[in-house]
Amino acid sequence: MDRKRFFDNIAHEWEKEHQSPQEISRLRHLVKYFPLKRGDNVLDVGCGTGRLIPWVRAAIGDKGMLVESDFSREMLKIGKAKYNQRNICFIQSNGQSLAVKGRIFDVIICFALFPHISDKLNALCEFRRILKPGKPLVIAHPMSREELNYLHSRVNGPVTQDFIPEDEEMKRLFEEAGFSGLSIKNKKSLYIAKAYA
Repeated sequence: MDRKRFFDNIAHEWEKEHQSPQEISRLRHLVKYFPLKRGDNVLDVGCGTGRLIPWVRAAIGDKGMLVESDFSREMLKIGKAKYNQRNICFIQSNGQSLAVKGRIFDVIICFALFPHISDKLNALCEFRRILKPGKPLVIAHPMSREELNYLHSRVNGPVTQDFIPEDEEMKRLFEEAGFSGLSIKNKKSLYIAKAYA
């Protein structure tokens, strides 16, 4: 089974699992690391069922634009059914080739996606292409690299080898993609990698 079918198949279960008060609390803590402000144009790549939408939309306000992107049609269907605001749009994409103009986003959030991207360098180059110069890409997970890699290694299916790379490999990938100022925070219940186009 490929990744797309895998995530299509678990979409409804995924949505139910991530509605607990504990999960909401983890997200509330995580979004503090996203440098969002009023009027920002934001890409939430690998958005899943739209878990970040309430917090991102609250930060960017009515004048900002939020683009939700995922390669799973079923995940997007759930997100669309929950959120119908005029400044939120949904696109189906694998994150490595986005049909949007260059230099249009103020922030790209890559939440719980990066390990699942097969060609990480190509994806980073694409993210840099569509970010405005000097603007941030944030890769985020509500667990450490070690916690996430262990979790994925125990899952049956196509994600069993989907890991967050070690710091040195992340530095190489970001440098080759043309990003600067990479910082990595890796601790219990939190992983944040942030760099600038």
